[in-house]
Amino acid sequence: MTDVKITELTVTTTPAETDILPIVVTPGGTPATRKVTVKSIADIRLNYSIVPAGDFSLSTATGVQSAFPTAGDVFTLAALTTYEFEGMYQISKSGTTCTIGLAFALGGGASVTSILYHALAQSVAVDTTGTTQDSAYIDTVSSTVINATSATAVFIKFRGLIRMNAAGTVTPQINFSASPTSPTMKANSWIKFTPIGTNTENQKGVVA
Repeated sequence: MTDVKITELTVTTTPAETDILPIVVTPGGTPATRKVTVKSIADIRLNYSIVPAGDFSLSTATGVQSAFPTAGDVFTLAALTTYEFEGMYQISKSGTTCTIGLAFALGGGASVTSILYHALAQSVAVDTTGTTQDSAYIDTVSSTVINATSATAVFIKFRGLIRMNAAGTVTPQINFSASPTSPTMKANSWIKFTPIGTNTENQKGVVA
């Protein structure tokens, strides 16, 4: 095969996930040329969990519990990194009236420089128009109530930033103030964490 400069190669405008790119690892130390797939590059920024079909049965107990099944409830986040996170929960329940709190459990030595997010909640059945909404701005990983007490299903949407100090794990949690009947995190409820820079990053891109 004749040697050709990268700049002389034919351009492809429809790369596939299995296509291979050359990459130089450890450029500041002992550099070495390796290969990587397009999918691997794209997946670096993907940290998400989705409740699968069949729903996820929640505990009726009060106190914090994981919001997702054990196969997808623990996120490993890097040190000194800012993550944008967002999610949408649909929780069906009945019986005893209760509030719901949101929380994030830290593990594996993780520590947070700061966190700030907004949560919006509405107690309403699916495919039904609701009129009353609850909201809260939250600056802690500890459990914080985000809705007025209710016996019906609850829809929750949230978005914010978490700045990691030490690396470790973060587990999204919920917290019932009383024991509801048959609480379930419905299929397609989701959460994701997207890295956007260092934990001191305040601008990125063409910003003056």
